[in-house]
Amino acid sequence: MVNRPVLIKSYNPAYSPWLRAYLKQKRILGDREYSWKEAQQIIMDMDARGVHDDFFQKYFWAWAEHPEYAPDFFSLLRIIRPLEKDGKLDIEAISRLDAEARERGERILFTIEDAAKDFCEFYDRFLTMPLARDLETGADRKKLLRYFGYEEFRKTPGNRVQSQEVVEKGIQEIARDLLESLRVISTEKILEDIKSTLSQHYAKGIAAAGPESGYYYKSQYVEMSAHKSEASNELVTTFLAPSRGRRLIDEGYEGVYYPTYYLENES
Repeated sequence: MVNRPVLIKSYNPAYSPWLRAYLKQKRILGDREYSWKEAQQIIMDMDARGVHDDFFQKYFWAWAEHPEYAPDFFSLLRIIRPLEKDGKLDIEAISRLDAEARERGERILFTIEDAAKDFCEFYDRFLTMPLARDLETGADRKKLLRYFGYEEFRKTPGNRVQSQEVVEKGIQEIARDLLESLRVISTEKILEDIKSTLSQHYAKGIAAAGPESGYYYKSQYVEMSAHKSEASNELVTTFLAPSRGRRLIDEGYEGVYYPTYYLENES
């Protein structure tokens, strides 16, 4: 397994103070809280005056995906802070930010145990409980299929060879079986899956990741991916996330609700 794996959330409100301070320093935003509508008006006013700020443009468009939540993404923080060193994330520099965040009751650095708990809560909130409600209320085929992954689709009766009644009944049975498998998910099982995935695939991912194509592995509960950064031919970015459930999140909100972590090896 990765030696002392360190995880950093892709979306984390703990990044907000640094992002906002940077925009305040540039005299784009002030001290108070802003809404997306206000940010939209600011950028329209800047355009009218012929003023362009590349970072604020990225910040604004990330915010536009989910107006209710400020765009507190690690990808934005990396633009304004020197958080890379020798072809990988600089854990020492990130640790200093983490120490600041903890003084506010927040944090930036996480463990695989934290991620396992996070993934378990995600599965319960977005898959197990909603699927149970949908089965109880007699949801139609279209709604149930949203929960299916490759294994479930593989078992689904074909429309061309089976009657609609048989197809509907088959989908209901598969959905009930899926619900039973979701109900036995635990933080402990996910943690073991994370450990196994990293042990077998982290080093492979780092070695195989290229600028054109990355490395991807999907297990029962988690998925790991690795790819070369567009900005550097040396920096390999590795992500850890749940292996299912992304399609159940409303478009544009995946970044906020789908728990995704940057993964780094702290030597």
